[in-house]
This record gives sequence, C-alpha cells and structure tokens, in this order.
Amino acid sequence: MSAKKEVFLEQMKKKFDDLNHRWNIERNKLEAKAQHESTDVMKKFEEKREALQQFRTAMKQKIADLDVASENAWDDVKDGAEDAWKALTKAFEKATSHFKKDGT
Repeated sequence: MSAKKEVFLEQMKKKFDDLNHRWNIERNKLEAKAQHESTDVMKKFEEKREALQQFRTAMKQKIADLDVASENAWDDVKDGAEDAWKALTKAFEKATSHFKKDGT
C-alpha cells in the first residue's frame, strides 16, 4: 500500500470514528428529549436516524473498498469515498440541526 493511500485511509477511518462518536452522543441526547415529544416528532427522529444510518453504512463500505483497492483503482475509489464522506457529514448536520431547531 502506498504511503499516500495509507495516510488517506487512516484519515478517513479517524474522521469516520470521530463522527460516529459525535453521533452517539447527539443521538443519546436527542432520544432522551424525543421521549417527551409527540408521535410526529418521534417519527421524524426515526426517519432521520435511519437515513443517517444508510449514509454511515455507505461510508463504512467505501472505507473497506479503499482498504482493498488496487493502486490503479485507488484514485477512483478515493473520489467515491470523499463523496460519501460529504454526504454523510451533510446528513449528520441536517439530522442534528433539525431536532435542535424543533426544540427536541
């Protein structure tokens, strides 16, 4: 594995782990608040949580793809991982800000 690939892969793993840690903290806070909210708010929370989980799963797969990508395919896989990361962080911010605005 080239040094460039290894560094990028480690950075992506660290960012993914950090985001998962942040999500676990935020999710616990939001779940505690949502317990006292209406069914509609709970439904929205579940929808956002499921959507975020799909992005997290996609990002996890991209990291796995990066790990096994050949040197020739690495640049293409890297671009896909960067796109997946952008989508995941956007979904995370959208999910957490949505409920903070609603007061939950």
